[in-house]
Amino acid sequence: MKRLPPTGTAGLLERLSPHIPDDLINALFVEPTGLGRRRLFSAAQLFRVNLLALLTPAHSFNLLVKLLAENRSWRIFARLRNRVRVPDVRMLHEFRQRLDLTKLRGVNEHLLGPLIEGTAGFTKTVALIDSTDLPAATNAYKKIRWANTVRSGR
Repeated sequence: MKRLPPTGTAGLLERLSPHIPDDLINALFVEPTGLGRRRLFSAAQLFRVNLLALLTPAHSFNLLVKLLAENRSWRIFARLRNRVRVPDVRMLHEFRQRLDLTKLRGVNEHLLGPLIEGTAGFTKTVALIDSTDLPAATNAYKKIRWANTVRSGR
């Protein structure tokens, strides 16, 4: 089995980049046409920058935006052509709010499609999680010292 390069390296980003469906992501985020401000970055570019927050040591958008101008491999992965013009923190937060569960499931189904088709000849198995053996999270197991309370006299 081939091993992936370490997290945050240019090698990992190069290996993952072809698997991100940019056309599908852009189709999921249909922009209204007409009057108004033009978006500087496509939905696929913002999606890739959001992935950088997961794939690199910069886990906050503030740090990611600062380091994005310095790391060429990160900009190549996010398909940002300009070193100076990178998305700001507000853009990344707004995009993350627009990235709802149905859009993530659409991307997930697209990525899993070839894997599921490749397993069509295998026998089907179903696994259910059984939590009957796990202890419940109740207060009965906590070690609490009982405080002496005196009733107010009336």
